[in-house]
Amino acid sequence: MIVDRFYFQEHRMFWAAAGFTNGLVLIQYRGFIWAKLGLLLLLAVTIFLWRQKNLKSLLLFFLLCGMGCGYMQAETAMQTEGLSAAEGDLVTVQGTVAEGQKGQPYFWLKATASDVKALIKTDCIYVMQPRFFDAEHEKDDTALWYPPGSQLLIKGQVVLPRGQRNPGGFDEAQWLQSKGAAYKLMAEEITVQQQPTGIWKKVMQLRNDIEQTAYGYLPAQEAGTAMALLLGEKQQLAPAFYRLTQRMGTAHIFAVSGLHVGFVGGMLLFFLRLCNWERSWLAFLCLLVGLSGYCLLTGLLPSAIRATVMILLASLGLCLYRPVSSVDFLAAAALLLLCANPFLLWSAGFQLSFGVTLSLLFFAGPLQAKLRWIPWNWLRSGIAVAIAAFLGSLPLSAWHFYTVSFFSPLFNLLLVPIVSVLVPCLFLFFIATFVFPVGAVVFVLPAHIFLQLLMVGTAGLSNLLGSGHWYIGRPSILVIILYVCFLIIIWYLLHKPNRYPNGFYAATIVLLAAMIHFSLPAPPDTDELLYLDAGQGSCAVLRTAAGETVIFDGGTQQRELVSCLAWYGVNDVDAMIISHGDTDHISGILQVLETIPVRYLFMEKGQAERETVEDILTMCKNRNTVLAPISETGMLQLAENQIVLQVYGDNAAGTNGRELTAVVKNASAIAAFPGDLAIAEVREFVEDQKKITIWTVPHHGSRNSADERLYHQLRQKGVKQAIISAGTDNRYGHPHQEVLNFLQQQQIVVYRTDQQGALCLRLGK
Repeated sequence: MIVDRFYFQEHRMFWAAAGFTNGLVLIQYRGFIWAKLGLLLLLAVTIFLWRQKNLKSLLLFFLLCGMGCGYMQAETAMQTEGLSAAEGDLVTVQGTVAEGQKGQPYFWLKATASDVKALIKTDCIYVMQPRFFDAEHEKDDTALWYPPGSQLLIKGQVVLPRGQRNPGGFDEAQWLQSKGAAYKLMAEEITVQQQPTGIWKKVMQLRNDIEQTAYGYLPAQEAGTAMALLLGEKQQLAPAFYRLTQRMGTAHIFAVSGLHVGFVGGMLLFFLRLCNWERSWLAFLCLLVGLSGYCLLTGLLPSAIRATVMILLASLGLCLYRPVSSVDFLAAAALLLLCANPFLLWSAGFQLSFGVTLSLLFFAGPLQAKLRWIPWNWLRSGIAVAIAAFLGSLPLSAWHFYTVSFFSPLFNLLLVPIVSVLVPCLFLFFIATFVFPVGAVVFVLPAHIFLQLLMVGTAGLSNLLGSGHWYIGRPSILVIILYVCFLIIIWYLLHKPNRYPNGFYAATIVLLAAMIHFSLPAPPDTDELLYLDAGQGSCAVLRTAAGETVIFDGGTQQRELVSCLAWYGVNDVDAMIISHGDTDHISGILQVLETIPVRYLFMEKGQAERETVEDILTMCKNRNTVLAPISETGMLQLAENQIVLQVYGDNAAGTNGRELTAVVKNASAIAAFPGDLAIAEVREFVEDQKKITIWTVPHHGSRNSADERLYHQLRQKGVKQAIISAGTDNRYGHPHQEVLNFLQQQQIVVYRTDQQGALCLRLGK
């Protein structure tokens, strides 16, 4: 009676979660007066329209709870920021690993002791572990794995997390905040004091057994896909395959969610139903133990916890013989997670998990009813679920990933049924392996067939239809509001009879047109040259007022360049210019070619023969990008700009002996990209130019580019600004002081990506 009367009637849990969430938002955006007033007005109207006093009291109570919880979290974050004097110090920290997965160079540590008090006042510490050299593969890309529950002693350097360094780039500070971490520890030495014990030991043993079984029975790529499907270990997927599913809008199949948790619960209920115990307290206890164990096995993922809480509440309702609401299940799960960590509200995973589930609850049933003209129930259900999930994920994908995948309902309709069969098959395969090893062979062939069908089907659909994604940049708040209004109209159409007020359809069309208009990406009002913070590398993007995009080199960070283009809504690139084939200049190129159509790729003819660019050349061929090798000179004519390409150097000087230089000329500025030419070739390059206003310092500002005569020559050519692209706290010490001194002597203004992040120069201003 308590559950029925006080919690799950009239959506009390839903309104409680709404109040708590609003309280968190009010505190988070307490500096924005209009957001605060708007939310307070919304709450006031809600309370006024809802007549029941006990519901209003509940809403106000959780609103205040949310404000209090958010205020305490904000104050804690401000206090830890005030302790930044410890940054850069070498410290010793003792603690227990809270989270970590194989193949990742980082893990989360719960500190129990430290010689810096600030470190034990935070919930968790993000630890970047040292990598070791893999002699067999000649790569420095393998990291040791410390299972959760391991007790470690770490000596390292304390670093404050950085915010967003590039437009659309990764915001490390916000991500760490959502995990409850205020500090990053760059480990130099890690000592294992004790291996995991108790429940964590059992969990890790089981995970290891599952992984060994997967790789023992299945090919490596299929085994990695199986581990991602069952345990959410996405790092074991082939990177290109996972990026493809992200663009197609099907990557959610690798997020442990209701499908996975539901199957575990379904198996338990099947055996309980044989004894007619599905409504007993024994069923509830079995589900509690079984689903909690599966959540531990997956690393306590929010999506798994959400599905577990919903199933447990449903079981509780069955035990009490009380009708309960799925919306309240979802609200209770959200409230549980937010009370534990309020910062989860701003994480993409939390929003997508709960947003899509809420959309399914609101739209899947009515859509299926509207599709009753389709004779097959399974097809009606599949179409309704795919459309409902698309409606819920669309604004969140646009906000967090700046993309819309138009074909995702179709892709999900075709691929999710495969996953629905594959996941139970994999579960049965692993269970049979431990219970009856001989019988496990029965499930190997079906698992192999469906894994192949999933991977081949994904690639085949992409080749046939394309990924269907479109970059729109981050939508404005106005677009989000219009979209919410559009969803309300859709809900109204699905629930009301076919009689609507005059002008209803006209208003709907106007709303849809306005939403599309404000979502379309627009070119800049004047030419912009953006130097990205590409780590210890070089990368620049030219965006013109005519809508053209040209990329100069690709830097060292693979994802940052693509994210930047997505942020600006760039869906095709006119040209990419590669100065030479070193990895610090080409690492981001491959993902651009993989993701966005590129018309031309320019590079020096000899550089095209280097091993480092083999994958790039293969991708150019697959994506119909025209490879334009330059042997001496060339020119790229844009609408109102001109890019002069010229090769300098000597083949006898090594792999970088001959490089492709670029000079961007428009009516207001001339920007020079000399690559990493040696001093003698740089002088020759400068002498050939009539005028230069923007200088890209070669070699990331190393002393190899330090020459007094050169910088005097640059001043005479009209250089006013110099850009140094270098990694923050790089091990080479770039830029070197000699170069900075020469630039200062010539009164050339210096901008540095290691200090200022991305740099945007407006060439027409």
